[in-house]
Amino acid sequence: MLQQFRHLYTDGVRREALRRFGLRAVSAESMADASHSFVYDCERHGSRYALKITHTRHRKPSDILGELEFINYLADGGVSVPRAVRSIGGAFVETLDAAHSDHGKFIAVAYEKARGALVDWRDWTPLMFEQWGALIGRMHALAKAYAPSGESLRRRFWHQDWDWDIDNPVYLTLPALRSKARAIKEWLLTLPTDRDSFGLIHSDLHQFNFFYDDGAILPFDFDNTHYDWFISDFTTVIINVVVCQQYHYERGEYDYWTAGKPMDAAEFLDYFFTPFIEGYRQHNTLAGVWMRRLPSFLNRHWLTFYTDALRDAKFVNSDETAQAANFPWRTLRRLESEALGDWWGRFSFDKFA
Repeated sequence: MLQQFRHLYTDGVRREALRRFGLRAVSAESMADASHSFVYDCERHGSRYALKITHTRHRKPSDILGELEFINYLADGGVSVPRAVRSIGGAFVETLDAAHSDHGKFIAVAYEKARGALVDWRDWTPLMFEQWGALIGRMHALAKAYAPSGESLRRRFWHQDWDWDIDNPVYLTLPALRSKARAIKEWLLTLPTDRDSFGLIHSDLHQFNFFYDDGAILPFDFDNTHYDWFISDFTTVIINVVVCQQYHYERGEYDYWTAGKPMDAAEFLDYFFTPFIEGYRQHNTLAGVWMRRLPSFLNRHWLTFYTDALRDAKFVNSDETAQAANFPWRTLRRLESEALGDWWGRFSFDKFA
């Protein structure tokens, strides 16, 4: 996403954003792993903050305000999430001119900087898996009672994402993929959307989007927050942990994730998910039918990995060695086979229903 507006970004935009929030950048370099925004580590009066700058090509100011309102709502409800803070002028969102005035605006927001750090995979334990599930359970319980303060601040719904526009150009050139996406969408539209199963979710709470500090998990990066089934919040977590664990274990790196005990994907998923769902149920419950539907939701999510890959021209035009060099460590051909073949259907969650 940054590639779409990087050419419009100047250091003047960064300096003006810092000025409006009264911040001093600890480093002039944006955090390397930010994919949708320029993110800076900042300081003000001895406290640390994160300054995020994105473009209206990615999100409208009302989208950002809706995100910030939900974040602060969660913080008010006791979730250890970094609060959004106001600028010197009293606004949560500041709009800034791009290098060319007819190419949209930049949007700047600031948050309290999350304490702690990413957790090394060798340090994961069942207790942390339980805490991970408990965090998501608490967020879902709070989401049931959440309503935006204005309709303009309502976040998007799942079907408004690019992946579910069956007439987009990628689908028109790949009829098998289009048929698959249509079937998934039609199935999703038959599912109930009551308050106990459907609401505002983080949707991206994998291991790189939270810090661990003094026994607490602190989530961040709510950029993909949208309305979806609560079970969908499990899919990003499961996919990331299983794919990463299997990548390391295929290389004999058994000290990752499971304290040195070799496990295949099914064994590891049971090892991970058992404490995870126990933690989740400390704060929220889902009807057993959603556990039985979880493989289908995993396949739905995997399809979006494939469509994201198809939209990445650099990835598509790379050779297979380069394609498989980074997460999710798949070639385009393998992603296609797994997405169209419902690869995640090999796992069962019936015992958790």
